[in-house]
Amino acid sequence: MRLREKRVNCPPHCVLCNSADEDSLHLFFNCPSSSNVWNLSNLSNDVKIAVTQGLNSNAVIFHLLQVLSAEESALFATILWSIWKQRNNKIWNDVTDAQNFVLERASSLLYEWNAARNARLNNNVVNRDGICIRDDEGAFVIARTKCLTPKCDVHIGEALGLLTALQWVHELQLGPIEFELDSKKVVDSFGANRHDSTEFGAIINDCKTLFNHFYENSSVEFVRRQANGTAHELAKAATLSTNFHILVTPPHCIEHILINDML
Repeated sequence: MRLREKRVNCPPHCVLCNSADEDSLHLFFNCPSSSNVWNLSNLSNDVKIAVTQGLNSNAVIFHLLQVLSAEESALFATILWSIWKQRNNKIWNDVTDAQNFVLERASSLLYEWNAARNARLNNNVVNRDGICIRDDEGAFVIARTKCLTPKCDVHIGEALGLLTALQWVHELQLGPIEFELDSKKVVDSFGANRHDSTEFGAIINDCKTLFNHFYENSSVEFVRRQANGTAHELAKAATLSTNFHILVTPPHCIEHILINDML
């Protein structure tokens, strides 16, 4: 598969059944393990019909997305992801995921995604925050999510997010850090040498004080929203709980972003 083309050291055979060479059609549909996962779902008949048409994997997936409902398509996509995760767990962690667990993991991810997507927030206020710490190679280190109380204007929420990150990283006693935000207003204000007597300005001043006291060889930089997907997915997940959470393993909602960033 494409990983081997990129010289990633992984076996050529299917690790889920050990009875065939691995390609995407076999892995996702023809492997006995994957077939059993589909049989456990309510998509079994549609998948069987598509696979028996002799199509390649891309054609099978495209065909199914045309005939399935929106809800079924979402489940279909998460099952594909969960099968891929099952395969990776076996290769990299020597962990064998049970087939019913593969389906349950897909359903759980879909539930979490729908809950975050359906959370109703006013466009001019924010009540959630997500912070993800990664190493120099982009690998996950630790993360946290928190709902802000009370709700506040977006730019104030972004400034509070930077202040929280500065405080948390200092508590963790980590080394030089590049803080990345997709709020240009916060980054520009942090770097500016001007007085601001507003609530926003007071938060920025607190950020500057923390940064100047505790951070050497560190920076606060602006990145586009597309490059800050992990923080936004964590912020969405924060709406599912009124408490803050420390995450020592990557949650489902950001795994695909972490993988894509490291490939």
